[in-house]
Amino acid sequence: MQNLCRHCATAYIQDSGVGEFCCSGCQQVYLLIKDGGMGDFYRLQDRASPPVKDRRLDDIDIDALCEAQRRVEAGFGESVEAVFEIQGMSCVACAWLSERLAKNQTGLFEARASLSRHSLTLHWKRGAFDLSKLGLELLKFGYHLRSTPKDPGSEPRISPLFLRLLLSLIFTSNALLLAVFSEYVIRKDEFLTLLHLLSMACLCFTLLLGAAPFFLSAYRAAKIRRLHSDWLPVAMIIASFGYFGFVASVGFSLAVFLLSGLVCVLITVRWLGALLAKC
Repeated sequence: MQNLCRHCATAYIQDSGVGEFCCSGCQQVYLLIKDGGMGDFYRLQDRASPPVKDRRLDDIDIDALCEAQRRVEAGFGESVEAVFEIQGMSCVACAWLSERLAKNQTGLFEARASLSRHSLTLHWKRGAFDLSKLGLELLKFGYHLRSTPKDPGSEPRISPLFLRLLLSLIFTSNALLLAVFSEYVIRKDEFLTLLHLLSMACLCFTLLLGAAPFFLSAYRAAKIRRLHSDWLPVAMIIASFGYFGFVASVGFSLAVFLLSGLVCVLITVRWLGALLAKC
């Protein structure tokens, strides 16, 4: 009989697990999160991640972290900023937990985790922050802080989410033009068929670019039997398909444009939410 691990939601056979967990590492991390008052991790988690296994808690190069901190603080100024890679980050809950653990450290002004780039941006007061202590704390929860800092200026200026939004808007604009042509300009059936095919192509690209993240998160949440906020936008998209496909009397190309527009609105809300979260 297969069970789901209470920490990482990985399926495991009862005889191969440790109680309600797939491995002793997950059991240890689960207790650390609960005892630390950070149970929101499991409310935010939306995907199954690899088990923590039995990683040794002292498996970290303290000297390398100390040397990395000295290199970053070698310049001038009261405060410094650096970006570090984090191994083991697999979902939005991991990013939230990494930020939470970092913000509990003395001397740190700001911490921003990026799930898409698996990185942690740290801004701290020179001489008042201990990077190796943070590395040890993160390792307890299954995350490994790399000792090689990245240049903050090397981070991409355009986020993947904004790029999705931009491309979705382009295809939606094309769908609007095709709707105008099919409704007011071209009346011949042979040309209308071509316009409808082009409209469907625009809608498909918009769904792949803009709607896929919502459906993927909802699927992962359903797979591990957890509620997720993306279920609402998924329900809206599916309901819109049904409405415009079977109920509404609007033209085909116009219906396609309205569906594409809904996806653009949803992904715009997601992008604005990500921007506000950084403020």
